[in-house]
Amino acid sequence: MAKSLESHRSNIQTSIHGRRLGLSQDDVLLGAKGLAGAVTNATSDTTGTALAGYGFHTVSTTTNDVWTLSDPIRAGLEVKIATATTSTGNHAIVPAAATIVSTNGVAGSSIIMQGVGASVTLLSLSTAAWTLSSRTGSTTAGATVVVSS
Repeated sequence: MAKSLESHRSNIQTSIHGRRLGLSQDDVLLGAKGLAGAVTNATSDTTGTALAGYGFHTVSTTTNDVWTLSDPIRAGLEVKIATATTSTGNHAIVPAAATIVSTNGVAGSSIIMQGVGASVTLLSLSTAAWTLSSRTGSTTAGATVVVSS
């Protein structure tokens, strides 16, 4: 069911900032146009640099490079990582110390992405574990995502 921003604002029970921002009767945040998150563009020059455990990150390299994914700072945070260019290298993302829970096992140790359009979304279960929420890749563009344990 479609619901306009004004319709949501009408359901504010506890005001935080007038009708612009507030909580519904079931403690859902209402009224904001959106939530702005961190965006990082990681390149070959930034390999070895830790990617934050939240927000959105793009990785781009023409060689095989590795970035470290910082451990989650709390449960319930989401991090999205994508390849946004036609770079041909393998994009490896390795958690600092946390594990990745996926259908491939509980001790996930790395994510390998290749090709434009590959993406992965992780959700933090705790400060020591991620779970694989989604992964995408286009076979027509040759984009792949592999989570290994």
